[in-house]
Amino acid sequence: MSSAGKLNYKVGFLSSFDPLDRKALSGVSYNFLKMFQSHFEFVEVVGPVNNRKILKGFLSRFLRKFPRRYNLDHSYLLSYLYALEFNKKLKGKEFDFIFAPRASSEIALLKTDIPIIYLSDATFDSLYGYYEWFSNFMQISIREGNKIEQLALNKAAICIFTSEWAANSAISKYRIDPLKIHRLPFGPNMDNIPTQQLSLNNKQRDVCKLLFLGVEWERKGGAVAFDTMIELKKRGIKSSLTVCGCIPPDTYHDDDLTVIPFLNKNNPEDYKVFESLLLEHHFLIVPTRAECFGVVFAEASAFGIPSLTSDTGGTAASVMNHKNGFRFSLQAKGSDYADKIQEIFSNYEQQYLPLVASTRETFLQEYDWESIARKFSGIILKHFPKE
Repeated sequence: MSSAGKLNYKVGFLSSFDPLDRKALSGVSYNFLKMFQSHFEFVEVVGPVNNRKILKGFLSRFLRKFPRRYNLDHSYLLSYLYALEFNKKLKGKEFDFIFAPRASSEIALLKTDIPIIYLSDATFDSLYGYYEWFSNFMQISIREGNKIEQLALNKAAICIFTSEWAANSAISKYRIDPLKIHRLPFGPNMDNIPTQQLSLNNKQRDVCKLLFLGVEWERKGGAVAFDTMIELKKRGIKSSLTVCGCIPPDTYHDDDLTVIPFLNKNNPEDYKVFESLLLEHHFLIVPTRAECFGVVFAEASAFGIPSLTSDTGGTAASVMNHKNGFRFSLQAKGSDYADKIQEIFSNYEQQYLPLVASTRETFLQEYDWESIARKFSGIILKHFPKE
């Protein structure tokens, strides 16, 4: 430990994207870079590179002719071009380790003796066929994608996943040693975390305010969220739904439905609106059809907002039953969500407020970047001890 309280390690932060762009990769690279800079003595960004955009621009028109898709992001060609770039950038560097977030293609063909820590919220195998946009690839693309993932996982000295769902895929599909696998969640993509007092502020309780945050109405389960509000109103519970991030189809309309198509958290005015939404609403409801983790659940937890979502993919790592919300089966309907909301909200003092306090405490223990930094530092000291 240095005199400044930082760990005395030299870290190479490897990314093909610009980690200073908080919009890229849901802000994962941006926030991890901030964490490293706050807790490690020396951090150098290795990247970004432009090969990805060049390659996709050059081949996209050609590949449209094929009946099935070819996934460039997990291809030998892209991985080879990444290796050329990063081998040059790493030449002569003496890092204690390289941190590579969401970078399987970037490290798969890399030639270096520096230990690599690979971070991801999914594997190629767990993604394929799970997301609609990550389906129907050419057979050669599937083979390349799995091979790139295998090479990256084998090359990494440590593999960090956000959930058991992703970690289990690495173990079962790619035969990775469980001893080199660790689990850490993503924290919120926010610069300003509310104080304890602000997050536990007693909200108005005359209307049950539901918040839907998501850029994809269908995949995020917008229809179920809307049906939940309608069901609550049928039961005599005054309710509203705010949709932020997308525009529902025209068939969804109600006097208690508010739509905010887009907010840019980099814009101070938009961020104030985003913050006010989290402060004013009682539940985050995102009945997602597919999710690797869900940074939005960590953000809701920071504000003491319980989350209601589907039990799918990696959501068990971001929404823990009875702690910071509840997970429902993919077959659950709006009436099922309404049952749980009615049970909790109708017992405001005995059930809702304790759940709010538990949600905030779960954030501090699991999703706060300081908590993540402490756990990450423990992993580093265990695997790369210094005298």
